[in-house]
Amino acid sequence: MNKLALFCLSMSLMLAGCGGGGAGEVAPANQETPATQDLSTVKASLNTIAESGVIDSSFFGIPESLEQAGKTELAAEAKKLESMKSAKQIKAAAKKIADQL
Repeated sequence: MNKLALFCLSMSLMLAGCGGGGAGEVAPANQETPATQDLSTVKASLNTIAESGVIDSSFFGIPESLEQAGKTELAAEAKKLESMKSAKQIKAAAKKIADQL
């Protein structure tokens, strides 16, 4: 019985914060809010890649983030960067994209 009571208490506490609220401002349904994309982390990741010449897990999602921010040309360059093998090419391409942000 004690375990059941503890389980019910913990579930009620977890679900308590899931309400809609309503105190904040909400945009009308017919207006789209522009997506504000902070590209500082993308730029930092590209600078790290430009220094090392190695594409690692920090590259994951960079082309998609650039596309969402409306930077389609840079997203295309980032997709090309992903397929590069030479460290020299990777450094140059990553630096070029980062400098354009």
